[in-house]
Amino acid sequence: MKTIILAGGGHSHLSILKKMASNSIPDTKWILISSNKYQYYSGMFSGYIEGLYSIDDMRIDLSQLAKQANCLFYDASISKIDATAKQVITDDGQLFSYDYLSLDIGSHTNNPSINGLTQFQSSLKPAHHFPTHAKKLRDAANVVIIGSGAAACEMVLSLQAWKDRQNKKNGLISLIHSNDLLGKNGKRTSQLATSIINKNKIQHYEYERAEEVTEHHVITDKGKRIPYDEVVFLGGGSAPDMLKHSGLAVNKDGFLLVNSSLQSIDNPYVFGAGDCVSLVTHPHLEKNGVHAVRQGPFLWDNLRAALMKTPFVNYSPQKKSMAILSTGNKEALLIYGKIALQGKWAWRLKDRIDRKFIEKYK
Repeated sequence: MKTIILAGGGHSHLSILKKMASNSIPDTKWILISSNKYQYYSGMFSGYIEGLYSIDDMRIDLSQLAKQANCLFYDASISKIDATAKQVITDDGQLFSYDYLSLDIGSHTNNPSINGLTQFQSSLKPAHHFPTHAKKLRDAANVVIIGSGAAACEMVLSLQAWKDRQNKKNGLISLIHSNDLLGKNGKRTSQLATSIINKNKIQHYEYERAEEVTEHHVITDKGKRIPYDEVVFLGGGSAPDMLKHSGLAVNKDGFLLVNSSLQSIDNPYVFGAGDCVSLVTHPHLEKNGVHAVRQGPFLWDNLRAALMKTPFVNYSPQKKSMAILSTGNKEALLIYGKIALQGKWAWRLKDRIDRKFIEKYK
């Protein structure tokens, strides 16, 4: 009897659980270990902030999915990986041995170069903490978001739309970023995103870097002191600490290094997908749910191949992928390569895609 541990309930592991429900593998024991019985779908966070979705609309019951897949479910966080002994230890002291380990544990939102950030920020990860932090953000008068990417843009615009709808006129929502907004998507996309931010009464600190967070202010490299009641860093993910101490090969930022088979480059019994890994074939691949979803079927095929001693398949990300960002008031910005278009039709498309994704795993 072989044992496969699925560590984390991320997008790629959702795909595996769905496959397992109709494709059983003889003499194999599967265990899903996740820090919460629900996966909260990040694609709908902006809609939840704005009040368009309920908690049940945006979460998937991992324990039920595991049950349907004849997979044991254990509600805990993994605190340590002993790759040499082929064991994981959970935060409540339980020890699990494995023949193969698959990691889909996501990333954290932090930036150690910003003094005080860890102490004072409201971290939106792990994702199951999001509803609690969403309430804090809604209740706060002054909110500061740090970041220039999709998550930061969606957060400030959705939060502003909710405050407008609730007629909450006190306080400010501020956005601090040192790079072009959505700069990886080209100049036109960046200009359009900047225009949308400016039209929505967001206090915009463009090309400024947050250097320090004190108890009541964010201080920028230009000496600005921006008051806040809640501050959130959305400037990119940081690797889970346990990966750095696992003995497995990681990149300079601490993310698990995997090859095109989604297998650890120095340990054939460990696989990984989603935000916690870095592909050696595509080291600069953006960390987002689109890639994690597409990695799922490849991860499933290769875990089966490892069990059955058959050839692996290689994952290669698409050169371009579509992203749709909520911009508030049931409008959205659709981005595909260097193309960017905004409108209510884009939000309707996003809403349909997101609801379909959730329904697939209900």
